[in-house]
Amino acid sequence: MRPISRLTSISLAALACALAQATQAQTALPDINISSPLRAHPRPAPAAQPVAVNPHPVAAVSQPSRTAPRRAVQSAPAPATAAQPNPAPQPVASPAPFVAATTPAAINITSAKEIEQTHEFDVARALERVAPNVIIEDVQGNPYSPQVDFRGFAASPVSGTPQGLAVYMNGIRINEAWGDTVNWDLIPTVAIDRTAIVTGNPLFGLNAIGGAVVMDMKNGFTYHGFELDGRGGSFGRRQGSMQFGVEQDSVAAYLAVEAAGDNGYRKFSGSEIHRLYGDLGWRGDNAEIHVSTNLATNKFGVSASTPNDLVNVDPSADYTTPQTTKNTLSQFDVNGVFTPQQNWKILADAHYRAFDQAHVDGNTTNFASCGGATLCDGNGNPTYMPDFFGPNVTLGAIDRTWTTSRTVGGSVQIENTDKLGVGELPNKIVFGVNIEHGWTNFAASEELGVINPYDLTVPGLGIINADPAGDVAPVKLNAANTYLGVYALDTFEATDKLTFTAGARYNLTTISLYDLYSTQLNGSSSYDHLNPVVGATYKITPELAAYASYSESNRAPTPLELGCADPNRPCLIDNFLVADPHLSQVVAHSIETGLRGGFRPASYLPSEASAVLPGRIDWSAGLYRTTSFNDILSVPSTVAGQGYFTNAGITQRQGLETQIRYTDEKLSAYVNYAMTDATFRSMMELGSPNNPWVVGFNTFLGIPASSILVMPGSHMTSIPRQRLKGGFDYALTKEWKIGMDVVYSAGNWVRGDEINAFGTLPSYATVNLRSSYQVTKNFQVYGLIDNVGGVRARTFATFFDTQAIPFLYFSNPRSVSISAPTAFFAGAKLTF
Repeated sequence: MRPISRLTSISLAALACALAQATQAQTALPDINISSPLRAHPRPAPAAQPVAVNPHPVAAVSQPSRTAPRRAVQSAPAPATAAQPNPAPQPVASPAPFVAATTPAAINITSAKEIEQTHEFDVARALERVAPNVIIEDVQGNPYSPQVDFRGFAASPVSGTPQGLAVYMNGIRINEAWGDTVNWDLIPTVAIDRTAIVTGNPLFGLNAIGGAVVMDMKNGFTYHGFELDGRGGSFGRRQGSMQFGVEQDSVAAYLAVEAAGDNGYRKFSGSEIHRLYGDLGWRGDNAEIHVSTNLATNKFGVSASTPNDLVNVDPSADYTTPQTTKNTLSQFDVNGVFTPQQNWKILADAHYRAFDQAHVDGNTTNFASCGGATLCDGNGNPTYMPDFFGPNVTLGAIDRTWTTSRTVGGSVQIENTDKLGVGELPNKIVFGVNIEHGWTNFAASEELGVINPYDLTVPGLGIINADPAGDVAPVKLNAANTYLGVYALDTFEATDKLTFTAGARYNLTTISLYDLYSTQLNGSSSYDHLNPVVGATYKITPELAAYASYSESNRAPTPLELGCADPNRPCLIDNFLVADPHLSQVVAHSIETGLRGGFRPASYLPSEASAVLPGRIDWSAGLYRTTSFNDILSVPSTVAGQGYFTNAGITQRQGLETQIRYTDEKLSAYVNYAMTDATFRSMMELGSPNNPWVVGFNTFLGIPASSILVMPGSHMTSIPRQRLKGGFDYALTKEWKIGMDVVYSAGNWVRGDEINAFGTLPSYATVNLRSSYQVTKNFQVYGLIDNVGGVRARTFATFFDTQAIPFLYFSNPRSVSISAPTAFFAGAKLTF
């Protein structure tokens, strides 16, 4: 048996990865070197057999074999039941498998089977259920637009959220060029082969200060068969997916299509999702080439946070609308891996990504009647806009933005695995270079409207704010950004127990802004940094290993952040840019250490007790600390609905991660716990005009104030301190399986309360149930119950202006995002 050689794409931001080495069948930990976004990797061995190769390799590179048979899909865990539709008992996929002994950092992998068992249409929510230290904040109130938090770092679709995670799909960094946002709705979940969360590895390029989420995609060499899945249920949900893979001689093809729609669990939050992924590949004895594409067109309502007083009356309530987003994606990639001679590889890639977004946002406004023929702005200055209604009507605004981003890039990487010295010690060294160039056209406008007192919708009046001196001025600009990365990595096995890893990546970033309306946004910035990584692993016993590493990483400000960094001229964070002051880049220093192991309990139990636990237990425990210098935060301003970006001194995120799982033929069970302590380490002044203390100074003491003074040791907001997850999947019979998972999160501090004066949100736990029945070898039915207890968790909160709408009275200054209620779904799956 051999691992299946798999190639998809090579990252433009990245670097090196290692060969998986076959070992004799044993329960000892297998070896994998430090991970990278490279796409060629071996497949796992079947879980029902003794572990003979890496059970859960992370992007390890494997070349096509000259002697082994090519069609070996049967030895890989089949996605759903397409490749192996026989309902005979199969090993239940184990949640959150651990990485092997020679990786000097924490890496967690979620396989396609595990994602499939959660029945989640969105990969981010699948990760929340099974991956340690991942939690979702429903900032936008839509399940297809989640904000993912890992170790206190975000990968968010919300413009204005400082991004701290690099995300790769099939080796392509999919953080968008404009604001490094991550649009999870564009990712075809059914086409994912596995997902790895990699930490302590700066070789993943920009934004990897908190880690990297790396998604390997399926292709025709790794997936054979046909699958059709359809589902319906609560909120008017209807969704379906299809995937098909075929291999003929040296050519293979794969196609996946997904579509979904619903009415949403909050008002005006319905969605329509359409996405496609395809791959065409060829491989020979010394080369493998793939062409792939990812297409999507999605539209959904984003309810955002709503005053807590409104949510208490009606959990589905919305606060000013319309709020809609339309995303369109066309991505194309060509990549190849070549072996010119033994122990040498050349990997090359080129890709093109076109992303378009149109956003509509109904808001309150500072424009108001001032007794004259025209309206006045928030400073009392008259504008050109006519006052049709006088003081008896509450005005609003409809803000619109259009973002058009294009990215092209390529990379070349050379690998050598010659052994070193007279002792013929294993060694792998990698050199590479990659470059990405992106250009963006951004436009924004504001239309005056009226707030409807019955449902808080904002009908437009057709009056466009074109006053460049107003609080919110129209914007049109072009932005260009170029990212260059040069990297090297060496992994050296000094003994059969001790492995050293050392490398570095040099990042150079240039950003230029071209204002098409005025000159205030014109400017250019350049950032560079050399990010080293050093680490070691030591096999204490065949079943126990220790690891430790130190790394640095950097994040350059995005064009969006550079265009909105002046506290004297704030902007609507996801809408309007007004100035171009300098921001420093974020540089993070990370250390990690921990233990991990695996064993078969039957080896240590009496023979009569071994039948009770015939499977395998894997576990890990680790500590980490990431200290960020010149961290970038978005903070609100005194102008309603507006804010700006600022460097926030030193911040620190540190914590503990533990996990344990058990897997046998019928049962897979896991428990993982994470503690994240995220604090400010510098004294600083941050804008927070709606913080109750600031409002109190203004209202009762007559002291003009708009900021709070944050002291070292204060907890960062929107980062829960405790996270606990557990779950199982169990085969009651050959045909019938049941499963459950639980996600617990401690409450987090309210955005705007960086002084920690007003307590945290309530903690919450959600329980999800699932069951499936294999009617025939080709047909399966299943049912799901999400959030069994009906917990309406407050996952995100911020302060808002309680007097922004005069005809509404609010006593609680918190505006919250609330999770979905209990939901029921039923579906059927057809496989061949």
